[in-house]
Amino acid sequence: MGSSCSKNNNATPTTDVVVTTNDTVATTYNDSNSCLLAVQFDNEKSIRVLKYLSAKDEWTICHEIPVKGLYRATIVKQYLLFHDWQNGVRVCCYDTTTRVIRTLKPLKEDQPYWSCYCATEFQERLYLIGADTEDNRKVYVWDPESDVLTEAPKLNIGRTRTTALKQEGYLYVAGGMVTKDDMVSYNARDTNSVERFNPRRNCWERCAPLLQARCVAGMASAGRFIYVVGGDCVSTPTNMVERYDTRINKWTQLIAMQVPKVFPATIYFNNRLTVCGNSSNDEDCALVEEFDETTNKWIRKNKMPI
Repeated sequence: MGSSCSKNNNATPTTDVVVTTNDTVATTYNDSNSCLLAVQFDNEKSIRVLKYLSAKDEWTICHEIPVKGLYRATIVKQYLLFHDWQNGVRVCCYDTTTRVIRTLKPLKEDQPYWSCYCATEFQERLYLIGADTEDNRKVYVWDPESDVLTEAPKLNIGRTRTTALKQEGYLYVAGGMVTKDDMVSYNARDTNSVERFNPRRNCWERCAPLLQARCVAGMASAGRFIYVVGGDCVSTPTNMVERYDTRINKWTQLIAMQVPKVFPATIYFNNRLTVCGNSSNDEDCALVEEFDETTNKWIRKNKMPI
């Protein structure tokens, strides 16, 4: 059902959960599922934003932004935020309504090099996880309108190269890489740890661990479920797919993708789990796969044009 990987037997205890290369592609979060966007980065040229026309199964370029050398995209309100995960002080803000580009102040002037952090939108702000080289339990929160950076409560387990998303009023963080002292170093290992931020309690709650420890996976949500797909498992790309039921705090393994993918762009769109780009084979970076739950199969869609 998935690619071969050794399991992490050091399962995180499940406490406090209320049960009720140059070219990179990333999808943006879309609350209404009215439109699917993908972002293609070219280090030497520009950023291209592609819009998916589901009726035709086609991708078209809707924005071409003259900014280069950036590697991540996050949407907060009407803003597309482009930032470099290897150099977190570099951020560009693109207003999709006015098409105006502005350069924001450095995220953190006294730390010019951030590496392997995760950025995601939550409560109309940008959350940066694993971004502090001195303590990767720290979580930073950035308001793109006021351009102010503050700190949120720390994670229970520090991590880098993790994946995060919002779901039903919580912010979930799954997998990543950890070290013995929760500090950034070269002897990090994959983790299956999962936790969520509860804004009402203003703290992080531990959740059931992933079935497979992994880092740089894709993550999407639909209703009561959260999906984690692909990623790196002991430095090996995996096609393993897991689904988390937030009501019963349990992970279930699903049918594996056709192609292993590392940090794939992942979203639940048109009632199907959609995974784009970032395969383990550079030649397949334009691939798009959809999971059809009625047939329990992954199907290939038309490739992205670039």
